[in-house]
Amino acid sequence: MKKLLLTAAIVATGFAFAEDAAKNTSAEAEVQVEEKDDPLFWGFGNYGMYSGYQLYGSLLNSEPTLQGYVEGNINMSVRGWDLGYVGIGTWCNTDLTDKRRRSYGKAFNEWDPNVHYGKTFWFDDNNKWGLDYRTSFIWYYYPHRRHNHMWGSTATTMDWNHSFALLNPFVVPFLDWVHEYHENNADLLQFGLKRACNVMDSLTLTPSVTFVYRDHRYNWCFPTAGFTEFHNGGMATMKFMLEANYKINDYFGLFAKVAYCSVIDKDLRDAADHGSGADYGKYKDFAWGGFGVTFNF
Repeated sequence: MKKLLLTAAIVATGFAFAEDAAKNTSAEAEVQVEEKDDPLFWGFGNYGMYSGYQLYGSLLNSEPTLQGYVEGNINMSVRGWDLGYVGIGTWCNTDLTDKRRRSYGKAFNEWDPNVHYGKTFWFDDNNKWGLDYRTSFIWYYYPHRRHNHMWGSTATTMDWNHSFALLNPFVVPFLDWVHEYHENNADLLQFGLKRACNVMDSLTLTPSVTFVYRDHRYNWCFPTAGFTEFHNGGMATMKFMLEANYKINDYFGLFAKVAYCSVIDKDLRDAADHGSGADYGKYKDFAWGGFGVTFNF
């Protein structure tokens, strides 16, 4: 259930935004398009250092971590029909301090593999307006987790996610629906606006604002009094983020991001003030960021 996984997943669905060039209708351009069809196999990844571990606007670990993601995809087409793509990916985390070692271990203490399908439904011939969709099954595995009676013997949880984005030349609205079906049968909605701006040929800046709604069963994961009570559902957090991506060449790049997150639910803020928010609910307002490398293949 990682925010960075959800960020990587959105990038993978092909957010072209306003910078996608309109297709040339000349005969010569049509030939060039045919010669540059999407590859059968493609993928991407990233790895970087972060100031903490942030999940849906909540801070799980306030000390530095290493986090990375990689996925591979296969494009599908039948008789010229674009049927989207299918793929697999995995996200991992390593804590750089001993803060959570007693409960989670330290090095490579979380692996989140996924299988996914995605497709963009274009509304125009120039591929400027469209609905981008992606669905993913995600398994969250904690190989060094110390179990207790609330979690039983499990070392994993599972999500079924759906991501939507309305692509257009202006500002892109997006919505992610996260359904946790293994432990709590809980639901979370993450929605907001983002805009990719080409500052120069190799540099893109993407500001965004995101809001998170959690139902009462999902808020059990972010408790107000340990793991002893269910919390009412509601608007839980908000996040302002600025992300920069610098393209070195067709295969490698650099990224940096900074964000300000705030818990906006009154009861969750009160729990943080009184120290009863457990690991996931102690920080109600915080800045967070990271930097690293990206790669494509």
